[in-house]
Amino acid sequence: MIEVGTVGELWCYPVKSMEGLQVAECCLEKTGMVGDRNWIVKDESVGELSTVRKLPKLLKFTARYAEAPKTNGVRPVTIVCPDGTKISSHDPNINAALSQAMDTPVSLWPLQPKTNLKHYRLKVPAGEKAMKKQFAIQKMPNMSSISWRLIMELAVFVTPLGRYHDAFPIHLLTSGSLAKLSALEPEGDFRVERFRPNLLIQTPSGQLDFTEFQWVDGKLYIGDVILSVVSRTVRCSMPAQAQAAFEKDAKVLHALGSHTARHLGVNISVLKAGTVRVGDRVLFEAAKRSVISEKANALSALVRDKAVHGAFKLIDLVSKS
Repeated sequence: MIEVGTVGELWCYPVKSMEGLQVAECCLEKTGMVGDRNWIVKDESVGELSTVRKLPKLLKFTARYAEAPKTNGVRPVTIVCPDGTKISSHDPNINAALSQAMDTPVSLWPLQPKTNLKHYRLKVPAGEKAMKKQFAIQKMPNMSSISWRLIMELAVFVTPLGRYHDAFPIHLLTSGSLAKLSALEPEGDFRVERFRPNLLIQTPSGQLDFTEFQWVDGKLYIGDVILSVVSRTVRCSMPAQAQAAFEKDAKVLHALGSHTARHLGVNISVLKAGTVRVGDRVLFEAAKRSVISEKANALSALVRDKAVHGAFKLIDLVSKS
């Protein structure tokens, strides 16, 4: 194992697609960071759970816990509207207040069990057209990093069943990647808040590289916690959107499209749960792979990507019929 950096920042997002908060320490469970994305907003005008890709105004709202959750379970949350108004999830008028603030009929929902299929289901299955709109691109990005099962689940449901994260429990980013993007696109705004990681790893000063891409298939050790680096993170149009403290920046997506094929950061699963703190050392153990297995993995990824793209096209055809 080698030391690759330290935990620079930890971010928790109580309500999906709303502005998150930094914490000094957190508990990482198999299901993700405790307290992360325990709530979601439903767009009642279409009868579907929503995210910033469909309700961009969500990023202008801030969500906070009165007390940082230490164990699993949904805790009350306070939402701060763009005009400074505070609304508690305990308030019986929470949905009316949020609807007025968003100028759209909405409701706030705590995390539901995975058996509540109706709660998570999309009104219309998400095919190629929906994906291109979500990513704000003309050509689909490489999707081989996401499993076939998960791709099919997200074609039918807004989020994975029983969770409100996009695809994987935890998203990790390095300071070196942000520095690299800034060097490649000096006029772009690549602050960490745009990319909404749970963990920002502070890599050595002067290291301008997409370091975490090299960690895929390996393991990270932070104290007693063991993390599996599953895949690169495919980026939608969300990083370019305006938030409470800054404006929209199209240069962000241009840089990702030009230099990383729309990937940034990595998807993480938790192998051993525990507590992570800012300042903790991060150790990396690479996967043991031969040249033959590397070539086989590359071929498998190409096949998976073509299969996923074909499946999305098929969904569009079926939806038309």
